[in-house]
Amino acid sequence: MASPLSPRTVRGALVSVDPANPPPRIVPFQYNPDEVVREISPLQAPSTAGAGTDVRRLWGAGAESIKLTLELDAADNVGEGRPLAGIGVAARLAALELILYPSIAQVVANSLAQAAGVIEILPPQAPLTVLTLGPRLVVPVSLEGLTVTEQAFGPDLSPIRATVAVSARVLTYSDLPVSDPGHALSVVHQGLKEAVALLAPAAALTEEG
Repeated sequence: MASPLSPRTVRGALVSVDPANPPPRIVPFQYNPDEVVREISPLQAPSTAGAGTDVRRLWGAGAESIKLTLELDAADNVGEGRPLAGIGVAARLAALELILYPSIAQVVANSLAQAAGVIEILPPQAPLTVLTLGPRLVVPVSLEGLTVTEQAFGPDLSPIRATVAVSARVLTYSDLPVSDPGHALSVVHQGLKEAVALLAPAAALTEEG
């Protein structure tokens, strides 16, 4: 049994924030990922910059992508006969996958508008999706893909174990308008990163000592 004095582990999550439909939908990770791969590259100059552009200019926040793998396991729940255990990890998989779908209400509304002869039907605006992995990493993201691997099944073929490889692009203040709440979140994230970076020299001296 863990000591009551041990620090509680923060659980990562994906959070969908839709100001028009509060409260936010939170998909907590059952287990935090063992590995997080982050790729960061400089933002490319806009096409209007022209030839001979100073290569040392910073055109905005760095372009960052994140990859991680989530593990979902309901084997213990099924073995102990807990309520709702029969659906395995299907509910958690559905919550993750629906981040990439418009709601049925939006689909029906667009279909009715199309049947009524509306000339231009805009795709629905997606909620703001935020990836949180503790206070160090709370960023708005655009999910680029989910690779779901279902590994075991119950009698009704509901998955009992699964892994989900998540690929996401971090959205920054260079991508979002000032009116978008993700813009402020991106600015705060970079501000915290700059504050932590100030501790680098002291941390290096401590490690050497």
